[in-house]
Amino acid sequence: MNNTLFKPIAAKPYLWPFDGKWSATDTALLLLGFQEATVAVLDANAELSVANSLLKVASAAGVTIVAARRGYGPDEHPLATRRRLLGDPIPERGSADWALIAQIGLPPGAIIVDCAGDNAFFGTRLEETLRQRGIRNLLVTGLPTDGLVHATQRAANDMGFECLAIADACKGTSQARHDAQLRITTFGNGLFGTVATSADIHAALSSL
Repeated sequence: MNNTLFKPIAAKPYLWPFDGKWSATDTALLLLGFQEATVAVLDANAELSVANSLLKVASAAGVTIVAARRGYGPDEHPLATRRRLLGDPIPERGSADWALIAQIGLPPGAIIVDCAGDNAFFGTRLEETLRQRGIRNLLVTGLPTDGLVHATQRAANDMGFECLAIADACKGTSQARHDAQLRITTFGNGLFGTVATSADIHAALSSL
């Protein structure tokens, strides 16, 4: 296992991670909601391309990869029922719309999580799985910023994970909502984590 430390990220509002220490063995890249329907509805091909580029370099460096899919099924969680009745387009599990988009080439051993709502930790074993692997730092990408991305990052932050949202690898249901959620993330000197760009991550992962 590679315990070599990467360079800290010049994120906003503080140098990430807070103690300046992160490596492939204690870090995971989260790919949230990159599903066929979501990418199409949000016209998020540019953000998908950025996330896929990050996936390749992070995987090559030995970083743990996590992908999350939202969906409902026969045993539908009340949360998914409520969201669908309120007009949230949650795809049916097993459908073409629910599938992770084909351009996301997950490596062998990637963790795949199926969630009913906007929090990839709720009702799943994601926290337990990350703890068992010694993960404490999370690089967050996904769709939409004002849904699955922000809710998951807020939950992770409360659990004690050190989180960094990668701005250009996320897209909101509108530009205003995307920008607002990233601002909220950095409130109070990083209340819910930090924000940086994919260029910052590439530079750090290539620094060894």
